[in-house]
Amino acid sequence: MNKKAFTLVEVILVVTILGILAAVVLPGFQDHAAKAKESAVKSNLTTIRSQLEIYKLQHNGVPPGYEDGAEASIQTLMLQLTATSSVTGAVSESKIPVDPYLYGPYLKKIPENPYNGLSSIAYVSAGTDFSAAADGTSSGWLYKRETSEFRVNWDGKDSSGLYFYSF
Repeated sequence: MNKKAFTLVEVILVVTILGILAAVVLPGFQDHAAKAKESAVKSNLTTIRSQLEIYKLQHNGVPPGYEDGAEASIQTLMLQLTATSSVTGAVSESKIPVDPYLYGPYLKKIPENPYNGLSSIAYVSAGTDFSAAADGTSSGWLYKRETSEFRVNWDGKDSSGLYFYSF
């Protein structure tokens, strides 16, 4: 009776060839994945920053993070960006502008940071540098309400050697 099967040498040869191909191809895919995340971060920052400017224009130069002239909570900040607000920064959870909440929403939702998967925002006080606040785990984004600066919460470097929190 004739049995047809692969010999041990043939199997070892195929596994070796597949290993060599994987060693050549995988680094290229990893580089593309890193560049895609980097591009996503830059795109998200551009979108968020443009919406912060629109918010400031519609709220008499006051950036999000303030309500009736006082510092607002993170929950209020997130609603100021994703729901409707009055000219004083008071928020409604509605996405449909109705008097007195005539402004917004500016973002459909807060985007995820592609590096840590978080869409939360953490305040950074005016005297604190972003390099000291960036830990990559506490939130997806960092925001200084006093200066309206919005940065990614990631302490790694991009493909050109710049720290992400400096974008």
